[in-house]
Amino acid sequence: MDEFLSEKEQIQYIREWWRENRLYIFIFGALVIGGVTGTNTWKSSVLNNQLAASSLYESLAIEISENNLESGSMIAEEIYTDHADSIYADQARLAMAYFYMNQSRDEDAANELRRLINDPDNPEIALIGRMRLAKVLLYQSKYQEVLDLLEGSVGHAFETKFSELIGDAYYGLEEYSNAEFAYMSALKNTNSPQVVDAALVQMKINDLPENSISDVADIEVNAQ
Repeated sequence: MDEFLSEKEQIQYIREWWRENRLYIFIFGALVIGGVTGTNTWKSSVLNNQLAASSLYESLAIEISENNLESGSMIAEEIYTDHADSIYADQARLAMAYFYMNQSRDEDAANELRRLINDPDNPEIALIGRMRLAKVLLYQSKYQEVLDLLEGSVGHAFETKFSELIGDAYYGLEEYSNAEFAYMSALKNTNSPQVVDAALVQMKINDLPENSISDVADIEVNAQ
């Protein structure tokens, strides 16, 4: 999967994570500094814990950029063990999933993401993990597992991307009418903030066998 093997995505990962999460970090810092929830000792302890986790995560990013798998894995395990409740634990799992894919260790990447999606404390991160796990499963040609993972998950910011991935899974299963129906759903869901590459999705539709278009029309009629 290009999403996992792209050097450009690796370079941009830390920047994107900061842009997406800086508001939460600032809010957390304001709560700690403002003394909303406890004693000075407690605030100092929490702040020190977050700073330690942040420092470890920065070290992890350096090890990943230098392609040091062994030391990167050790740092990640330290984050998981000592800072499991911090925002950096989930981010470390996302980062390690990227790292493992680049090392052709796709099952290790999948396992990192499976642990992430089973964490109920951060549903948005869990959705990201679910989406990226689907990409790994597609890479592994585990198409039915993709459908089991994504189908029925609606009403969230990644619904459009999920539809495209579901289409990819049906394509892999050679269920072309279902694939086109999913791709068309991705194109129709224009209100989602997580917009797909419409040109790419349309290209996927165009590459489907011609008889799938009539099959999709029958599906839509029967659904009404």
